[in-house]
Amino acid sequence: MTIARAAAAILVAASVGCHRMSSPVAAFWFDDGAFALPRAINTELGGPLTDREIESIRVTARSEVERAFAGLRVTIGNTPRGFWRVAVIQEVPRRGAMRLPRAGESLPLGFLGGAGSVSVAVITLAAIRYAPPDSPRRTIVEGIGRGIGRVAVHEFGHQILGPAAAHNDADENCYENGSPDRQSQYYGQLRWTTWGPLLWQKIGK
Repeated sequence: MTIARAAAAILVAASVGCHRMSSPVAAFWFDDGAFALPRAINTELGGPLTDREIESIRVTARSEVERAFAGLRVTIGNTPRGFWRVAVIQEVPRRGAMRLPRAGESLPLGFLGGAGSVSVAVITLAAIRYAPPDSPRRTIVEGIGRGIGRVAVHEFGHQILGPAAAHNDADENCYENGSPDRQSQYYGQLRWTTWGPLLWQKIGK
């Protein structure tokens, strides 16, 4: 075992005890203005999202989160009340020297949980960009929902595992990949790789 892996295991094990006896809540919810997209994005999309499409995105995104954490001792909430929290918002604020828009961000807070957000604007543009040729709008809407859910899964992983959650950018088909700029994020199948054993150690049933 490498020093990095040993350190990761120690970090995870140290935080197991405080949640072993209860099922922590991972709060996942949509901000009221999340789908108020800029005109340029709506033009790329072929018009603003309809109420039916927005509801479809919500359902698809939540299904992705629930699927990723199925079998683990965590409850996926739908309000801001939770130990770990990810809000879906229109755009993640740009902080400090960061100039490029981000699909998501998180602040792990250890025994205090964590907080993060996911950007509908960034994910919508990426879902359009990576859609298979001649895709109908319905396919892109589904891609937006999957993208939102999968970015949220990634952010929850950072919050749950903290410093142990190192990216696995060598695999384009995993939740641990740190880049949203890949087709599988929206139209493929993702799986746990390096974070999987750590999640099961911390919040496995």
